[in-house]
Amino acid sequence: MDNLESQEMELLALQNIYEERDFKVDEMNPPSGRFAAQVRLPQSFLIHYKSPHVLNGNLDSQDNEVHREESFHIEHLPPINLCFRFPETYPLQTCPAFLLSCNWLTPKQLSDLCRHLETLWDSNRDAILFTWFQFLQDEALDFLEIKDSLDITELLKFKIQDNFRTSVSSNDENCDDSCATGTKDLTSRENKTMSELLNIKPSVSGGSSAIDARAFNDMLNGKNLIQILKDHNENEKEEVFKTSTHVCDVCFFTKEGSEFISFRPCKHSFCIECIKSYFEGQIDEGNVKSLHCPDAECESQADGSIVRQVVSKELYEKYDRILLSRTLEDMSDVTFCPRKVCQCPVLLDSCGRMGTCPACNFVFCALCNMAYHGVAPCVFKEEEKLSLYQEYTKGNSAVKKEIEKRYGKRFIKAMVEDTLCENWKSSHSKTCPHCKASIEKIDGCNKMTCFKCGTYFCWVCEAKLKPSDPYEHFRDTFDCVLFNAERFEFQHVDFDYDNFEPEEFLNVNFL
Repeated sequence: MDNLESQEMELLALQNIYEERDFKVDEMNPPSGRFAAQVRLPQSFLIHYKSPHVLNGNLDSQDNEVHREESFHIEHLPPINLCFRFPETYPLQTCPAFLLSCNWLTPKQLSDLCRHLETLWDSNRDAILFTWFQFLQDEALDFLEIKDSLDITELLKFKIQDNFRTSVSSNDENCDDSCATGTKDLTSRENKTMSELLNIKPSVSGGSSAIDARAFNDMLNGKNLIQILKDHNENEKEEVFKTSTHVCDVCFFTKEGSEFISFRPCKHSFCIECIKSYFEGQIDEGNVKSLHCPDAECESQADGSIVRQVVSKELYEKYDRILLSRTLEDMSDVTFCPRKVCQCPVLLDSCGRMGTCPACNFVFCALCNMAYHGVAPCVFKEEEKLSLYQEYTKGNSAVKKEIEKRYGKRFIKAMVEDTLCENWKSSHSKTCPHCKASIEKIDGCNKMTCFKCGTYFCWVCEAKLKPSDPYEHFRDTFDCVLFNAERFEFQHVDFDYDNFEPEEFLNVNFL
């Protein structure tokens, strides 16, 4: 079997072993490809770092650098990427050309891995890719003496220093060229194609301490390494969740993880069917701010991205409209045009009293929703005044102060007095059926005479009485009586018929 056949068989076997996201063959001649080694981590693996903060723009002074020790747990690290290309004499005579890259290993650590990969091939002199892949996945951490934690302080410090020097060299025309030397050396490889990078030969000078030219760490991409690690960890956890089965805590059915959806940030997951039914009911009722996590002890709120994934397009648009409306209602400087045919959001002036609708140009008072009337007091309807009175009297001191600030203390005082007066009149008096004057009954019979117009009326049913015979109403109507029976307090008297004296009987009070 010649080298070309061996290469084709090796690539075909690897394609059958690994998924496409982990192993991919490029359509190139000679054969080449990429492998993403998903490193297997021990439980409770920890990322540790000392975060440097540059002060006063001076990196050389320790007084200007403050270290803050931090750490976080992680279950999945980004892969170690191996790009390879077969030479014509592989596998019998020549090692594959390769490039090793990773964003959480230092150039020194990557160089050690590169040299070990060469050692593995040299000891086998045969198809080596599977051995390399297994080593990177299962043994790379042990080889680098990384046990339960990974310290990335060196990577963070190098990146901050390099970014600082880049900004200095770009802003200071007189800066020494040596300031940006490290940047130019590292970024020169970014401008090369993958084919050119695979032609790089290993560094042989300097022994084990030399940085191998095939070891590549992209630390100048402008991204936050810590955030990259956290995002990758969350994405991988979601992928693992989707490929396993789980029990929904709402319907108690066992389903695949791909049929579940998770709330953020609590991470509670429920099946999509249950959440869809729950969301649809709440949105139909207008409760767009009540889309909470169904867990009884959780208060996480569903964000728009979760709602979009679950409900239909039409229902999501309704949710979006209602949510926007409720949000605008909660803003103190935004209201809606009072015209029913418009209802456009309006930004109030600095005093919060006048609004100009951008759609219909209606200028209105934000307090009474009528046409703007300047400094003249607002005219409220009775139900509006009653609502304002209840809000003021039931509110705490802060609410009362805010209402007085909006409407004026004098107006609120007069409104409260008028409302109290009206409440007393409605419970203690009745109106004349002719002139509508308020009349209070203190004592006497139920035949009333209006003090203003002289109209006779019944206190019980408020009906007008005949001027010629006002008492006819009480004789002919069973429900209305001239005198209320409860006003007569009869006293029970026990008569002693044997010792009866008429004088004692005359002294008994029946009223």
